[in-house]
Amino acid sequence: MFFLQSMFTSCGNSAPAENQKEAERIHESDSPVIEKESRYADLLKKFKEVSFDTLKVFYSYDDKSFQGKELTLKQAKVFPLGIEENYFGELSGVYACYRFKIDSTRLGLIVRTPSEYESSSIKLFVFDQKADKLQDHFIELGQMFGDAGDFIFKCSWLFKTKKNEIHSLIYDYQSYDHQVDDTADLTVDEWKSYALIDCMKGKFDTLSTNGTQLKKRFKRILKEEE
Repeated sequence: MFFLQSMFTSCGNSAPAENQKEAERIHESDSPVIEKESRYADLLKKFKEVSFDTLKVFYSYDDKSFQGKELTLKQAKVFPLGIEENYFGELSGVYACYRFKIDSTRLGLIVRTPSEYESSSIKLFVFDQKADKLQDHFIELGQMFGDAGDFIFKCSWLFKTKKNEIHSLIYDYQSYDHQVDDTADLTVDEWKSYALIDCMKGKFDTLSTNGTQLKKRFKRILKEEE
């Protein structure tokens, strides 16, 4: 398994393109997209503003790409995660990573949040600038978790289509090592799943979970993980 950040440009209506070098960077915007009168201005400023053609989202113990800035407990309670006490950090265990423009009125917020043993779950939230509030739906884009023989790794690619819509390809890998129960048993069970998500709708819309089709369509970016 590789936990290195990788970016690719988009082609077709919703598939990343072959010209990888052109998009192997995250562009920091010169002009913030935070309205001064927003009551959440201080919170939003903790997120690094970026633009991208394709952005790989993942968590790794030894990679700082999505380390983020830790929020106060008060700021963290804005997110619908049931956070009521200190988790895995000095403040809240919730970290502001990146923000990006979805459309003229909405921002995408990438947040690292507490999981089973540490803040290893990376989620995408949507902030409505017109209503000046965080929408209550979110989706998990990245995760890494290991316990005994169980291992879970999820990563995703956010990308723009030719119609300038933002979609996400999510790859979810899970395994179980039977050596935990029997040292002579070298069997490792593996499960893989895939999903293509439309991030532009009022709520995240699943476009496909057909693993065979998605593996073929996105084979260039999936090959680094499989």
